Amino acid sequence: MKLSDIQKVVQKAVEPPAPPPITVVPAPAPRPARSAAAKRAGPTLSRVGKIHLSTYVHPDFKRSLRLIQAQTGESLEQLHARALNDLFRAHNVPVIDSD
Repeated sequence: MKLSDIQKVVQKAVEPPAPPPITVVPAPAPRPARSAAAKRAGPTLSRVGKIHLSTYVHPDFKRSLRLIQAQTGESLEQLHARALNDLFRAHNVPVIDSD
């Protein structure tokens, strides 16, 4: 065996192993935000022909609504419509068919 061959074997034994190659995984593309123009374009299709009603109430109202929602499986929109129709019946005004 030649001296250069021995040096190569010794060098290999002394050198740390080569690090594994680094794999770069691209980040997922961000979801596009609605542009200002899209926001001004109008309501989404599920809201076409509807209006927004809101009120400030004690947080317990929301808690109770959520409990009823869990029991019935109805959406908050359905529960609100049913409650308003009950109010309309109590005051003898026309009820609204919200289907």
